[in-house]
Amino acid sequence: MANATLNYEDYPAIGDALIASFTRDQPEFVVYYKTMDVAYIAEFANAINAVRETASVLAKTEERKGVTKQLYNLADEINRKLLFLIDYSEDSGLETATLSAIRTKLTKRNIEGAIKDLRNILPYLQSKQSQLEEGDMPDGFLDYFPPLLPQMEAWNAEQISILSTRKALVEANAALFENAYSYISKISNRVKKYSKKQSEKMIIQFQNY
Repeated sequence: MANATLNYEDYPAIGDALIASFTRDQPEFVVYYKTMDVAYIAEFANAINAVRETASVLAKTEERKGVTKQLYNLADEINRKLLFLIDYSEDSGLETATLSAIRTKLTKRNIEGAIKDLRNILPYLQSKQSQLEEGDMPDGFLDYFPPLLPQMEAWNAEQISILSTRKALVEANAALFENAYSYISKISNRVKKYSKKQSEKMIIQFQNY
């Protein structure tokens, strides 16, 4: 089974590094593990290339990173604005618990829940706009929020769609990833033991010298 802490996107880079190291040390390495010969290296390379060829998985992941960054940057920006809005509401004697709850949802990246709550409370705040503007709230401050909600909804929906697509692609290629990981895991373990044996050998040689 694949390692949950190892991203699928990392398999090709890790595999390439192991293949390079394994190929370099293979003549000595095969002395201790006779089945891990040149043919084994070729099989390992094929397994890594099979994962590499599922480029759509990697592409979707990179695409998600861009959308996620945009979404979370906007969420953070709105969160900062809400911090001021809480002060304005508090000074005007208005209820602030809902605004605080929205900030918590944005911080926890519950974007859908935050958008829903913000849509619900905006009409109430707009009905109190004159009262709020009599205090510290700048004129038109509430106008900042409505245009951003559709953008947040669109990016959130896009992120969910990309995640769903990526999950389907990973599941469709699960056997390839499992096969590649079996090589990565086995060779990593054997290389560590081989490296330790070589280090011990060098220590003995140094002591004899």
